[in-house]
Amino acid sequence: MKEPSIAATTTDDLTRRRSDLEIPEKMNLSHIVSERVKGYILDNDLKAGDKLPSEKQLIDSLGVSRTVVREALKSLETVGIIKIKTGDGIYVDSLSLKPVLDQVSFRWKQDDRRMRELLATRRVLELGALEMAIERYDLEAIEQMESCNRAMGAMIAKGETPIEEDLKFHRALFRATGNETFYELSEVLTDFFSTIRKKHLGKAEDSKKSLIEHSNMIRAIREKDVESAKREMEIHLNVLKRYM
Repeated sequence: MKEPSIAATTTDDLTRRRSDLEIPEKMNLSHIVSERVKGYILDNDLKAGDKLPSEKQLIDSLGVSRTVVREALKSLETVGIIKIKTGDGIYVDSLSLKPVLDQVSFRWKQDDRRMRELLATRRVLELGALEMAIERYDLEAIEQMESCNRAMGAMIAKGETPIEEDLKFHRALFRATGNETFYELSEVLTDFFSTIRKKHLGKAEDSKKSLIEHSNMIRAIREKDVESAKREMEIHLNVLKRYM
């Protein structure tokens, strides 16, 4: 694990930034410290798991109070930029869009217009995922989609609602793209449609229909038939509009 020394250039870098803190008179100091820490991460090309200077080192280098530094670090942790490990230190966190979207998801769910836009966004992502999965054509990933669909069929056969199984199928589709960022975008949207998924799959007839549509998509992927796969996805997603 990379643990940068701050004894030389790194300390100088933070100290050099200190002068910037003294310029804005009305700007929130914790925000400025946050920006300096982000700049430090970029300047030193730090990656997920790399260790940052300690809280005390940040206080000494930037010349601000402990309260200001702690507030800045907390805000950075909230949006997933850093991870504070009590008794260990401060680390660069793994990249993720989810913490940022979590901050606004509650308000978005209360906005009908926003939800319609999110459904349109989901449509673009799902159709794109089919195209990318066919282009990549990872047989193991396709097998995983089929496994998820079989599990969904088993739940339906037992008269149970296959919410988690349906979710796993769509996750497997996005995994099949081989694009981690694309997958992460899909995960961000997943939470917004949890209520709709429950309503839709709570009806046995709709669950069985979804299962067939999944199967048709898998077949189209195996046959590398982009148009058929997309057509089936359009049918699959169109029904969700009535639950908006």
